[in-house]
Amino acid sequence: MARDQLLSEETFFSEHTGIGLIGSTTLLKKALETLTYSSLCLPENIKSRGLQDIHNFYYRDDGLKLWNIIYEYVDGVLGCFYTSDDFVQRDKELQLWIEVIFEKAFLQRQSSGIPQSFTSLEQLVKFATMVIFTASVQHAAVNNGQFDNGGWMPNFPSSLRRPPPSRKGETKEEDILEALPDIGTTVHTMAALYLLSQKSSDYYSLGNSPEQLFVEPECLQLQEEFRTKLEMLSYDIKARNVGLALPYTSLDPQNIENSVAI
Repeated sequence: MARDQLLSEETFFSEHTGIGLIGSTTLLKKALETLTYSSLCLPENIKSRGLQDIHNFYYRDDGLKLWNIIYEYVDGVLGCFYTSDDFVQRDKELQLWIEVIFEKAFLQRQSSGIPQSFTSLEQLVKFATMVIFTASVQHAAVNNGQFDNGGWMPNFPSSLRRPPPSRKGETKEEDILEALPDIGTTVHTMAALYLLSQKSSDYYSLGNSPEQLFVEPECLQLQEEFRTKLEMLSYDIKARNVGLALPYTSLDPQNIENSVAI
């Protein structure tokens, strides 16, 4: 749906953004060239950007708690099936999986830091945590607030009709109004952001699934503990938000889709 309705000819990106369809492809290629494994792992990302001590940074606070909850769950489940590093190393399908990811998704860029093979259970747990975190928590962080922010077009206009100002203090209100997108572009952008921010018709929050994923008693227990920890975090976030002038709800586990969905 995204390729068909957003990233194809005569659709949103080609018709209603300044960067256009070709520009979007160019931008994505440049972004991939700088994407690293550590940037996808929230604890390392926060540390490398020097964001550990910023006050009231709720994305960091909620995100790190979620990373740890997911990590503990993944560590427990994978430990049920891989009882030693040797088991990991000898799993041919698992090794092929990471080889394909390194080759096809990261274009064999060793600078990305993406592992080319798994040599230990710890390495596998970290990678699986990153995948789950990216497809659920990180997606929620960038997706859920799109309309709240972008519904007010001056916050991040999809295009500009005039170049942005190059000097401070000289911009007048009429300059801003002349630079912002026309009404048609604004309406289409608001509609796209609104739709992308809505829950899917078959919404399942993080930790929940319509399928029965396990039959092993130990894994079922880990799954139940995972859900309990997410429920407790959701309660804590709601309690904190009561005292905030602008509540941060994007990473409330109840608002996090189990995986990317449009």
